[in-house]
Amino acid sequence: MARSNETNIARLYHLHSSHVRARSVDPAHEVDLHPPRFRVYPGSLRVALPGRDFALDAPLGAVLERRRSLREYVRATMPLETLGRLLYASYGVRGSREVEGDLNYERSAPSAGARYPLEIYLATQSVEGVEDGIYHYDPRAHELELRRVGLAQPTLMDLAIGQAMVGEANVVLIITALAMRTMWKYGQRGYRYLFLDAGHLGQNVYLSATALGLCPAALGGFFDGELNALLELPSDEEAIYLICVGQPAPGSPP
Repeated sequence: MARSNETNIARLYHLHSSHVRARSVDPAHEVDLHPPRFRVYPGSLRVALPGRDFALDAPLGAVLERRRSLREYVRATMPLETLGRLLYASYGVRGSREVEGDLNYERSAPSAGARYPLEIYLATQSVEGVEDGIYHYDPRAHELELRRVGLAQPTLMDLAIGQAMVGEANVVLIITALAMRTMWKYGQRGYRYLFLDAGHLGQNVYLSATALGLCPAALGGFFDGELNALLELPSDEEAIYLICVGQPAPGSPP
C-alpha cells in the first residue's frame, strides 16, 4: 500500500472517530455482550511469580531523571523475583471495587473507563527458574502461563525488522490489545484509547525497570501478522507494542 494511502486511511479514521455535537458521545452498548475482562489459557503450565509488591527502592525523582531507552545488555540470569516485581508494578491487579454495579479491577496504570484492554505476553531468556519460551502474564493470579517452549528471541528479532536489542534482552514484553473491551463502551473512538493505554503501561514498565536497575527499550516496528501468528493469538487480539528489558552492559549510564 502506498504511503499516501496509509496516511489517508489514518486521517479518515481520525475524522470518523472524532466527537461532534450531532452524534452521541456515549454510544449504546449491549450489556449481554460485555467482553471478558481477562484472557486466560486453561490447561497451560503455570509459573507462580514472587514479587507481588511495589518494593522499588528508588525515589521517583531519581527514577525519572535516569529513565532512558537502553539497547545494550549483558547476558546474565535475571532473578525471578525481579521479573515478578516488574510485571506486578507495571500492570498487576492490586485490588477491585464495585462502581455503579460493575466490578472494576485496579492497577497501577490508568485505563479508559477502567476497561484494561491490554494483555502482556513475554519471551524469556535466562530467567531464573523459568524455561526459555513464550508466556502469557495472568495479572490476577500473578502467574505466567506457558504458551510455547523454546528460545524465541532470534525469531522475534527477525520479526522486529532486525533490531539487535530484541535478541539480547532477558525479556521481550509483547503488549497486545483486545479492542472490543474498550470499543464495547466507547464505540469507534475506543480504538484510539488502546494506544493511550499502551503508553501508560509502557511508561510504567520503563519506570519500574529503571528502579530495578534494568534497561528498557520500546519499539513499535514489527511484522504484525507474523507476530500474531507466533503468539497464536485469538482472532480478537492484536500485538501493538514491544518492550525489551535486559541487564546493563558495562559502561551503561548509571
